[in-house]
Amino acid sequence: MRLAFASLLACLFAALIYADDASPEELEQRARTYRLQGNLPMAEKCFRQLLEIREGASGQYSSELAPTLNSLARILIATKKYSEAERLLSRIASIRERQRGFDHPDVAAAYMALADLYAVEKNLPAAEPLYVRAIEILEKVYGTEDQKICPALEGLAGMYRAESKIDEAEALLRRALLIRDNAVGPVNADVMQALDALASLYYSAARFADAEPLYRRSLAIAEQLSRPDSAELATNLDNLAVVLAKQDKYKEAEPLYQRSLEIRDMVDISSLHNLALVKAGLKKYWAADALYKRILAIAPNSPGLVPVLNEYAEVLHALKRETEAARVEARAKSLKRVEGSDTMKKDVH
Repeated sequence: MRLAFASLLACLFAALIYADDASPEELEQRARTYRLQGNLPMAEKCFRQLLEIREGASGQYSSELAPTLNSLARILIATKKYSEAERLLSRIASIRERQRGFDHPDVAAAYMALADLYAVEKNLPAAEPLYVRAIEILEKVYGTEDQKICPALEGLAGMYRAESKIDEAEALLRRALLIRDNAVGPVNADVMQALDALASLYYSAARFADAEPLYRRSLAIAEQLSRPDSAELATNLDNLAVVLAKQDKYKEAEPLYQRSLEIRDMVDISSLHNLALVKAGLKKYWAADALYKRILAIAPNSPGLVPVLNEYAEVLHALKRETEAARVEARAKSLKRVEGSDTMKKDVH
């Protein structure tokens, strides 16, 4: 019944979209409704018609167009129509420059939106000067210690990380963390995100000892701000457990993974796998055996299963269960051949 009603509602909206008497407000509401429903093609049509109406009423460079241009650009980005989205975001930047001047926070926001799109497209040389200019504007308007600068700092850091410029990214993320710390205090969701960003950078550079204290602090904040059964808290537990395991601190990692799994109802494959590795590292092979069995029961045909099977075979060898180990190793070899064959077929096409 609900599905039938939802379909009827969608049909009614579709029938009304091009109605001559539809006001801009009605079109905008329909577009937002479609977007919330995940019907992006219809949302795009509504926003296009709305843009056409507002252009006719106020001209090509009216500041009133910017919100509609931005909404349409977001739909286009979500549907990977990057070239057209780039034109719209560039147009917003031009409108903001005309209306606000070159040193206004709205101009900085427009530059950042365009830079974010270039980063998605891996056009990093185009993104960098926009991030840099946005930072300059925001520093001029708010000073060098205001939290409003942080998104631009973090955006530029992400670009540097993608270019493997770890030192440059680190300096920006450290600055953003310090600004957020001073602005909102040590126990805050923004500070937690800044800690995670810097820790993730260190992890990607295999600097696990540097990442550990940051993830510890992030977990401590999550413990205070999150529900005890929240997925966010489980992620924080996993983050710290991973860097501990990378440093062979299995005894510390084990209860963190166990707690994360309890939050996720023992069905998260990644957490199960991580805990199995920790159990094996602690030579708790019977416990590791049970976890690997659960992984294979939940996802018997999961992509990337070969290394999991090889790890499981090592556990079975440690338990002196050679027949089972041989069977698991044979399955791994068979899957490896199949995955290799699939890769070759994809390459040919």
